[in-house]
Order: sequence, then structure tokens, then C-alpha cells
Amino acid sequence: MKDYYNKLSEDYDSLYIQNILEFQKRQLEINKEDNYYVDFYPSLGIKNSETTEFLVCGQAVNGWSSGFGLYEKIDQIKLLNSIKSSNKYLSEKNHTPIDWVNFQWSNSIYNDHCKEEIIRNFYDGTYRAYRSFFWNVTYKLICDYYNIDRRSFNWSKKLVWSNLYKIAPEDANPNWFERELQQPLSSELLKKEIEELNPRFCVVLTNLDWWLPFRERIQTKIIEYDNSLDEIVSLEYYFNTKIIVTNRPKVAKSDKFVEQILELIKK
Repeated sequence: MKDYYNKLSEDYDSLYIQNILEFQKRQLEINKEDNYYVDFYPSLGIKNSETTEFLVCGQAVNGWSSGFGLYEKIDQIKLLNSIKSSNKYLSEKNHTPIDWVNFQWSNSIYNDHCKEEIIRNFYDGTYRAYRSFFWNVTYKLICDYYNIDRRSFNWSKKLVWSNLYKIAPEDANPNWFERELQQPLSSELLKKEIEELNPRFCVVLTNLDWWLPFRERIQTKIIEYDNSLDEIVSLEYYFNTKIIVTNRPKVAKSDKFVEQILELIKK
């Protein structure tokens, strides 16, 4: 198994570490408790030689296998661990880093598809993705766009997954203050993701409050759209990328979101 499937540029990596260092420094100035945070490096389902059509962004991860304590020394090893955490994959089976969503979708799928010891040992997490609004919209959107059978696992090869904020408390979203601490460099990181990957579409499954600081710092161009698409909160452009921002309800029909996103994509 290779260390990781794909990654972004060295410049991106440096900015990623800078974001953690500055967050850590500012937290220690006001908070002496040794809190633990998870950090998330984008997960690339596409290979280095392939064109990216979709960058799909959530808000922040609530739990991840890469993290740091506020008193931890951050160095190059930390960065490599972050890249591996998001981009590890089962190379023997030609999987992608996002295939964990497929294999850990539900107990029945896990039991059916992880009978081989090598697969079961690799996908040993207890999280089940079928509960996730984010993943329900994402896999259906990619499948429908590419006319892939929704039961297929091939959608995981067609996107890059990122989050607006790369640092979060373990098992929770970052609060307002934790978002403010990392907002400037979080915006720069997302900006670089768009510039480096050059996706046709960036789908942001969050809400307008979470997105507004990114819009202001990245300086996107706002585009008018059909306001009957009630789950869409903004349509914007930056670089060569159409950015579609949606609502983020606690309970919703994912198919409705997919239909409305596809309607904007096809125009």
C-alpha cells in the first residue's frame, strides 16, 4: 500500500501547516487547557493526471484520524500524517481515499463487501455514512451527473472532498470563535484548492452564514439564478469554477438537492 493516493502542491501544504500553527498559537494565548483538535487535509478521489470536475465542500469534520493537541510540536511529520489520513487507500484493490464511504455505508454493505480479510482490516471504522445528509447528496449528485448506477462505487473516483474549515474540536463543529481564529487562512486554503484543482464545479453543502466569510475573502462574483430553486442559497464564480452553495438542513430529501444542483450545473 502506497502512503497516499494524491495531494496538493507544496505551497498548499505550507499554508496548511501555517494555519494549524497560527490557530495553535492564538488558542494558547487565551486558553491554557491542552485541548485536542482534529485537522482535515482534502481527500482526492481523482489521480494526479486526471481532470477535476467536482470539488465538494462540507463545513468541518466532526472526527478524523489526524489531529493535534494545543501543546504538541507541529512539524513536517504532522503534515505527512494529515495527508495520509485523508488520502490513504487500499491500492491492492484499486480503491480511492473516498471509498471508505462506500464500504462503510451501512452494516449490511460492510458485511457484504468486506469479507476478505485485507478489506475488513482496512475499513474497520464504526461510522456508517448512510446517516449523512452530506454523503447522500454527494454520491447521488456525482452518479446522476455521470450517469453512473447509484449502486456502483465508481462515483468515488470523480471528485475531491474538502471542508471550509480544516480544524475542529474532536466530535464537534468549530464554534464561532474557533472559526474566526482560522478564517483568514481557511479562505486562502479553499482559494488555492480551486486554483490548483481548477474544478468546473464547487458544491458547498453548508449554509449562507458559514459561506459568507469565504465569499468576502475570496472575492467571488455573484450570479443571478432561478429563485424557485429554494435549496440553493447562492451561485457564484471564482477563477474558472462555478460555485453552488446550498442550505444545510438537519432533515431533508437529498434527491431534491441533487435535482436543483444539477439544474444549475447544466445551464
